Amino acid sequence: MKEKFQISSPCNQDWESMEQVSEGRFCEECKKKVWDFDHLPETEIDKVLQSNKSICAKKTYLKPTFSSVFLALTLTSSIYVNAQTENKSTTENVYQKEITIKGKLVSSRNVKLAAGEISLVTLDKLYSAKADENGNFTLSFPEKVLTEHNIVRIDYTTIGSDNKEFTDFKSSIFKTNELLGKQNFEIEEKYLTVGGLYISDYQPPDYYFLDGKRIGKRKFEKTKEKHPEYKYLAFYDEVIVKKLSKKSSIENLYLLYSK
Repeated sequence: MKEKFQISSPCNQDWESMEQVSEGRFCEECKKKVWDFDHLPETEIDKVLQSNKSICAKKTYLKPTFSSVFLALTLTSSIYVNAQTENKSTTENVYQKEITIKGKLVSSRNVKLAAGEISLVTLDKLYSAKADENGNFTLSFPEKVLTEHNIVRIDYTTIGSDNKEFTDFKSSIFKTNELLGKQNFEIEEKYLTVGGLYISDYQPPDYYFLDGKRIGKRKFEKTKEKHPEYKYLAFYDEVIVKKLSKKSSIENLYLLYSK
C-alpha cells in the first residue's frame, strides 16, 4: 500500500523568501532542502519518501474552516436572469432557475493574466467561463446545482516580470450567499504548509467519476486516453474532495466530463 504523508508540525519559515533550488527551496534556518510537493508528480513524491527518512516539504491546502476570510469571493456582480418581484423573499430571489455571475480574476502579485478560466464544479457537470485579457468573465449555471458549499476552480496562466509563463490552478469553497457577492478573485491566494513530514501506512482510496458516475481506475484511465477531448480535473485537497464526493474517507478525487 502506498504511504501517506502529513505535515504534522508546520514551521513558521517564509516559503517565498527561501532560495530556489531544484524541486524545492533551501531553508537557511534549518540548513536543509524543503521539497515542493505541489509541483512534483505522485511517482516522484513516492521516490523522495522512500529514499529519505527525514525531510521537510511544502504542500498547499485549503484552510479547514469556512470563515469569511478564507472564502473571499471573486465575483464583482450578480445578475439574476428571472425577474424578481418585491414580494419575494431574499432566499427566493437567490434561487432562480438560472444565474449569471459577472466577475473578475485578479492577481495579488500584480502579474499579467495571460489566460484564465473559472468553473463551478459538480460531479456530473462542469460550468465554465473563460476570462478576457483583463480577467473579466461571465459565468452562468442553473440554480439547482447550488449547494451548501459550492466548489469553484480557477485555472490560470500568468506572465511574470521575466516574461516567463506560469500555469496553475486554485480551488475554493463558497456558500451560496457568498458566491453571489460582489468581490474580486485573487487567483494566487493559497494556504501553504511548510514543515517536517509524518509518514503513516494507511491511505484512504482514490475515487474516479465520469459525468458523475463512479467508475474504476482502469476504466477511468482508458476513457481518458481514448477521449483526450474530455475535460479532466483532479482534486487533492482534503476539504474539497470530501465536499464534492460526500465521502468521509477518501484521498484524491479524479473527474472526467464528456460534455
